[in-house]
Amino acid sequence: MNEYDPIKTNISQVITETPNIKTFLLKPERPLDFKAGQFIQLTVPGVGEGPFTPSSSPYEKEKLEVTIMRVGSITSALHDSKEGSVVGLRGPFGKEYPLDKFRGKEILMVGGGVGMAPLRSLFLSLTHTIDDYKKIVFCCGSRTPKDIVFKDAVLNKWQTQFKDKISFRITVDEGDGTWKGQVG
Repeated sequence: MNEYDPIKTNISQVITETPNIKTFLLKPERPLDFKAGQFIQLTVPGVGEGPFTPSSSPYEKEKLEVTIMRVGSITSALHDSKEGSVVGLRGPFGKEYPLDKFRGKEILMVGGGVGMAPLRSLFLSLTHTIDDYKKIVFCCGSRTPKDIVFKDAVLNKWQTQFKDKISFRITVDEGDGTWKGQVG
């Protein structure tokens, strides 16, 4: 397989993460073997092509997700896509995170907004072999509680897994009546 040849890819599900960020579950005609930190090129027919980092686990071969913020013509066209829409996919490209160098160490992850997309893929890779690492501290920030990307995973699911190995620090710039976490 040549990473420069486009793969016909169906958008099988669209998940609204925040008012301007969506996650797209993609089904390429053939599996894509990527590593956390690498990126792909998505082509929207008649609009153009743009680079995006998978936000899914590289260990779940049947699942390829990208999380995208609406900021321009390509991302707007993707945001306007419906389930069943077809896009082109090329890749993967770039270097992956050096997970071998992380073994036996404490890891600090810091991100927020759409920057959580590549960190989600990294986090899922790290938890796949969690015993290889001393501890993971994941700091996540957002403007408001409604702007937290992967909200259910960040606030609920991830915090209950591997409690002895992973700690979370979640902060918003502006709280609301429902927010019980840190503000600042």
